[in-house]
Amino acid sequence: MIDLVDVSKTYHSKNGDINALKDVNLHVDKGEIYGIIGLSGAGKSTLVRCINMLEVPSSGQVIVDEKEMTTLNSIQLRKARQKIGMIFQHFNLLACRTVYDNIAFPLEIQGLDKATIKAKVDPLLELVGLTDRSNHYPSQLSGGQKQRVGIARALASDPKVLLCDEATSALDPQTTESILTLLRDINKRLHLTIVMITHQMQVVREICDKVAVIENGEIIEQGTMLDIFTNPQTATTKEFVNSIQNTKLPDMIKKMNMSSTYIDGSHPLLRLFFIGESAGEPVISTLIKKYDVEVNILVANLESIEDTPYGTLLVELTGSGDKLHTAMAYLQEKNLRIEVIGYVA
Repeated sequence: MIDLVDVSKTYHSKNGDINALKDVNLHVDKGEIYGIIGLSGAGKSTLVRCINMLEVPSSGQVIVDEKEMTTLNSIQLRKARQKIGMIFQHFNLLACRTVYDNIAFPLEIQGLDKATIKAKVDPLLELVGLTDRSNHYPSQLSGGQKQRVGIARALASDPKVLLCDEATSALDPQTTESILTLLRDINKRLHLTIVMITHQMQVVREICDKVAVIENGEIIEQGTMLDIFTNPQTATTKEFVNSIQNTKLPDMIKKMNMSSTYIDGSHPLLRLFFIGESAGEPVISTLIKKYDVEVNILVANLESIEDTPYGTLLVELTGSGDKLHTAMAYLQEKNLRIEVIGYVA
């Protein structure tokens, strides 16, 4: 549905060139919810605006629904944009128009008659849960309701793609959850392809099928949600993942006398990652019974990503050198991801 091929964007200024995007390659399948996450200034908003050509790439190809956007003339581009809806962090509603009229606005621009517009707007009001607010003005709405108007307006032209630029950043956590639930429902009902731009890993985790991490205008990592969460490769991705997982070492552990290498009499401190079926296996009890080692569980966390169980344990193993060696070999055989934090003297 969306392909970015070697897309670069350079801004020219008196103080020199700014490379906002550098040879970005991205593929989004039809019907996916694809997340693009990065810190402020990473280039994520520029990237999403290149998809609908609000920003014209300096080089590269932007292909949306089999159309090469960079080759379209102004009339063709205007028509193509009708199939790419967009919602924003600050809603961008017209203060002088009611909820109904805000949603109807893009249809009026297309020259549709009032009956056709009503036939489109009324179902959208119901879809976003604002039928009873149709005659209200933006000043009379909460932040969540304003974003629902923005979503309905973006859907008015029956788009195939919905771009969400920090769509939940201005909302409180409870409202954010309701908006994400709505977007997920719209994705399933309308088979809509959604691209989510955000700096919040919780948003990505809640709704996205795949995610790309952008830093300094470059895609530094991308993959399925399960891949990114369970095996992040770059420091920036690890920071994003750690921001919503309980992976920080407790203060009591930081104060321990630890070595980076094993010495006689020391105890390994491990972080174990359980994925899928392994999350339900009695690994810890097997360690204790079969390998005669003591297991001190210091931190535990279990959650679900893409309906796949995923858990982490921070444990200290105690026992003789030989027993610890065989216990560690057993853990490796179970295809668990193991991170050795250190060895406690």
